[in-house]
Amino acid sequence: MIRFTALLFNFAVRVGPADREVWFRAMETEFQFIPAPQRLRFATGCLAAAVIWRIWTPDGVRRITQGGLVAACASLAGLITIHALLGTFGPLDPMMTVLGFTYAVGAAATARWGLRGMSAFALGGIALNTAFVSAWAGGLAEPPGFVRALSIEAYLILATFLGIAALAHALARRLGRAT
Repeated sequence: MIRFTALLFNFAVRVGPADREVWFRAMETEFQFIPAPQRLRFATGCLAAAVIWRIWTPDGVRRITQGGLVAACASLAGLITIHALLGTFGPLDPMMTVLGFTYAVGAAATARWGLRGMSAFALGGIALNTAFVSAWAGGLAEPPGFVRALSIEAYLILATFLGIAALAHALARRLGRAT
């Protein structure tokens, strides 16, 4: 158990940001004098502090948000494309396949250009969705309820992605000014 707590503490030191190195060196000195039964709690607390300090930086907020948005977009792309290829959507399968690949492009744009890539993708997606619904509504045929529901769902998903990207950007800027 003593070896495990030492490994846990050393991991905390590696995870912690460089600007907190002095604090971790002080904790390392203190660690040597802590009774063995309390070392696990101490090492776990140091690891929690290291993770929070690592994440709660402008770069940490951007990376965590970017990773989450890429995962969400890629998951949607995979689900939609698989269902379209299986024939779940019937006559709308080709359109849904394109939608699935569009979300894949959004995931790639976010992975490559971060929150700005997601913002551009979400705004472009909202514009394309509006154009699609407007073109359909401009015709004589009323879009089927399923298409209307998918359109509303796309608006909500893209607006959520855009909101998350904007909030993460604002938080990162605020954290940048605070340091």
